[in-house]
Amino acid sequence: MKKKALRGWLPAVALGLTVLSGAQPAYAQAAKKTTLLMNYVLYGRHAPYYVALDKGYFKAAGFDVEIQPSSGSGFVISAVDQNKAEYGMSDAATLVQNIAKGVKTKAFMAFLESTPNGLASLKPYPDLKSVLDSKVAAAAADSARAVLPIVLQLNGLDPAKLQWQTAANTAYISLLMGGQIDSFSASIDADIPPLIKLLAPQGKQPYFASFAEWGYDGLGFLLVAHSDRIAQKPDEVKAFAAAVAKGVTDSLANPQEAAKTMVKYNPTLETETVLQQWLQTAKAIETPYTKQHGYGVVTGDRVTRTIELTRKAFTFDGEVKPDQVFAQGFVPGAK
Repeated sequence: MKKKALRGWLPAVALGLTVLSGAQPAYAQAAKKTTLLMNYVLYGRHAPYYVALDKGYFKAAGFDVEIQPSSGSGFVISAVDQNKAEYGMSDAATLVQNIAKGVKTKAFMAFLESTPNGLASLKPYPDLKSVLDSKVAAAAADSARAVLPIVLQLNGLDPAKLQWQTAANTAYISLLMGGQIDSFSASIDADIPPLIKLLAPQGKQPYFASFAEWGYDGLGFLLVAHSDRIAQKPDEVKAFAAAVAKGVTDSLANPQEAAKTMVKYNPTLETETVLQQWLQTAKAIETPYTKQHGYGVVTGDRVTRTIELTRKAFTFDGEVKPDQVFAQGFVPGAK
C-alpha cells in the first residue's frame, strides 16, 4: 500500500488527537502506580510512551507509569489477564487467539492499525512458498507465530510445514549471522534499522518480507487491559488512551525530540537508531484508514476481519465475538 508524505498528513492527525487529548479524567487524584508492558524489547516504536511520561501526560491523567519490555504479545496478554500489569501493547491476531482460549484481556485503542511485521533475512525470499523450506526463528510468545500461519493459509499453503526455531528475541541476529536460521520474526521499525547498521561495514544488507505485502490485512498492534478494568473503570481507561495519544501526536510533530526523550530514560540505546525506528513506525501510523477514521479508532469490520483471518489458521473451541476483542468508545474524538 502506497504511503503518503507524513508532513502533509500530520495536521489531520494532530487535529484528531487534539480533540482526543482534551479528555481530562474527573477522578484524577494521586497518581496510581501502573505497569505498562511493551510488546517486545524497548526500541523506537515505543518513543511516544516515554514522551507521555516525560511531559507529564500520564501523571496528569492519574497514572504513575512504569514502562517495561516483554518477550512478546503472548507474554503481555497473559500478564494483563493475570493482573500482573494494568496495560499493555499486543498484536491483534495473538490477542484473538488467546481470547479463544479464555483469557479476559481486551483491546480498547489501536496503536498501529496495520502490521509492520514480517521476516528479516540475509537473502530475499523469492516467494512465500520458499519460507516453508527455511528455518524461521521466533520466541515462544512472538506474534509471528500467530500471523505467519494466517499469511500461509491465505495463500493456500500449509502452516504445519513451517520450521520454527524457538529462540529469545535477543538471539535472533546472532543466529542469523551464524547461519543457524534463515530468517527471524522482525518488524520494519524495530529490527531493520539496527540490522542495516550492523551489516553495512561487511558490505551486506538485510531483506525484509512484509506480512502485509503477502496479504495480511488484519489489525496491527493494540492497547490492551483486563476486560474487568475496561468495564468497571471506563474513565480511567479513556484517560490512559488520551495520554498515549498526546505522546503520539508530539512524537509525530517532533521525532528528533521523541528519540532523545526515549534515550534519556534508556541510555544504552542510540539516539539515531531510535529515531530511524520511530520514523518507520510513523509510516505505519500514517495510513488512509487512520486518516479516515481518526487515530486509535478501530471499526467493527476490521475486528471481524481479524477474527476471521485468525480462525483460518487456528482452531477455536468456541466463538470469538468482536466485542470480546475490542471495546468501542474509549478513543474520544473518533470520526
